[in-house]
Amino acid sequence: MGNNVKILLFLGITGVFQSCIKDESFDDTPIIKFETFELYSKTGISIDSAKYTFSFTDGDGDLGEDDSTVFNCFLQYEEKDGDGFTMTPALLREYQLPSLTPNANDKNIEGEISLILKPAPIFSVLTDSAYRYSCYVIDRAGNKSNVISNPWTKK
Repeated sequence: MGNNVKILLFLGITGVFQSCIKDESFDDTPIIKFETFELYSKTGISIDSAKYTFSFTDGDGDLGEDDSTVFNCFLQYEEKDGDGFTMTPALLREYQLPSLTPNANDKNIEGEISLILKPAPIFSVLTDSAYRYSCYVIDRAGNKSNVISNPWTKK
């Protein structure tokens, strides 16, 4: 085989492999998207826990933290109040996501995170409205993601 054919064959094979590799570039500020909110019950009557799942992308891979004293994921309880809603600061749940920085040159990361709410979601028994959780994350550079919410859930 001549050198020109070998070079063309090499370039052709390289082109095929490169077309299979996802070359996505994400924003350095984390972007999150709500996926699911699931309630769990042992008895079938009373809710004992819940799971809040969201997907994320981060262009510089600095989501998460090695310092266990730093919280970087926040889940805020909200209740429907007429046409608006009320946030209850005392019911802000704080989570510490571990460092998700990849050990590679390409720091773009994407994935899914599930937060467990245990004990069960706490809500006011004085109203008969709906509730939801709003969530956001903050990366190590201090970039705050967009805020997402699950659909309103009837009590």
